[in-house]
Amino acid sequence: MKLTASAVSPSRSNQLIQWGGLFVLAAAISQLLTLINFPAAALLGSMLAGVCFAVSGNERRLWRPVFLLAQGVAGCLIATNLTPVILLSVISNWPILLLSVSATLLFSFSISWALRYFGNVSAETAIWAAMPGMSSAMVIIAYERNADGRVVALVQYIRLASVVLAVTLVSHLFATPATVISSASLFSFTPIALSALGSTLAIAALGPLATRYLRFLPAAAMMVPLIVGALLSASDVYHMTLPSWVLNLAFAAIGLEVGLKFTREILLRLIRMIPLALLASLALIALSALFSLLLSYLMNVDLLTAFLATVPGSIDSVAIVAIASHVDVTFVLALQTVRMFVVVLGAPFFVRQLRRLPGWEREELK
Repeated sequence: MKLTASAVSPSRSNQLIQWGGLFVLAAAISQLLTLINFPAAALLGSMLAGVCFAVSGNERRLWRPVFLLAQGVAGCLIATNLTPVILLSVISNWPILLLSVSATLLFSFSISWALRYFGNVSAETAIWAAMPGMSSAMVIIAYERNADGRVVALVQYIRLASVVLAVTLVSHLFATPATVISSASLFSFTPIALSALGSTLAIAALGPLATRYLRFLPAAAMMVPLIVGALLSASDVYHMTLPSWVLNLAFAAIGLEVGLKFTREILLRLIRMIPLALLASLALIALSALFSLLLSYLMNVDLLTAFLATVPGSIDSVAIVAIASHVDVTFVLALQTVRMFVVVLGAPFFVRQLRRLPGWEREELK
C-alpha cells in the first residue's frame, strides 16, 4: 500500500512546527537574559521555554543522545577548570569540606522528614526526593529502589529549577559583569581549530557511550568526559577547545531537558505536592545560603563563591554559572565535586541508616 503525502505529512510537519516554536522561544528568552547580563542565559532561557511548552500541553522529548552529549560537553567544561589545584584545595580544606557536606546532608534529611509526614509519601520516596545529589541520578536510583519516581522527579526537578533561578539571580546581582568564558573565547574556523574542536567533542561523546556500557557509574555521561578531560589537561597532553556557540548549544539542551520534565500530566497527578516541593526547595536553598555566610567567614572567600559552593544543585548547572560569574571556580568545584561523590556513591547507605530511625517506617497515608 502506498502512503500519500497527506497521510504522513501533517503529523511530521506539526512536530517540526512545535520544535521550531520551542527553539525560537528558547532563543528569544536566552537572548533577553543575555542582554541583561544573566549568567548561563542559554541554560535558564531554554529551561523556561521548556517549562512553558510542557505545561501548555506541547509535550516534547529531547532526543536522549543529544542530552547525554550535552552532559559530556558540560563535563569537558568542568574538566578545563578541574586542575590539580582543586585536589590540593580538597586536601588542605578537608575539615571545611566535610563540615559543608555534612551540613547539607543534615538539611536534606530534615526536609525529607517533612516530606514524609506532610506529603504522606513513603520513607524511601521522601529520602530520595530530598537527597542533594545529581537530580537525574537520584530519580534513576529511586526507580531502582521501588520508590515513587514521580514524586522524586517532581521534588528534584522543582529544586533544580529553583536552584538555577536562585544562582543566576544571585550571580546577576552580586557578580562582576559576565564576559565570555575563558575556554570559549574567539574561535576561528581553521583546520587546526576544527581538528581541536573535533577532538574535544570526541571526548564529550564518551558520555553517551559510558551511559550504555558503564551503567554502574552514577552520572556517567558527565563523569567520564570530566575525568578523561581533567587527566589530559592536568598531564599537559591535550587542552580542550570549547567555543561559546558549542557551550550555548549544550547549555540549551540541558535546560530543555530540565524544563520539559514539567509535563502537564505530572503536574496534574501531583498537584498537591507542588507547594510542599517548592517550599522544601526554597528551605534547602535558604539553609545553604545561611551556611554560606559561615563558610565565607571561615574560608575568607566572597559570599557569591560560598553560596555557589554550598547550594545543592546539579554540578553542571552550578559550574556553568560559577565559571560565567568569575568567582573562585576552584573552590566551588572542589566542594560541589566532593559532595556529589559522597551523595551519589553513599546514598544507599544514608537511606538505610535513616530508615532505622523511629517513626520512618509507618504506613504510607493515602
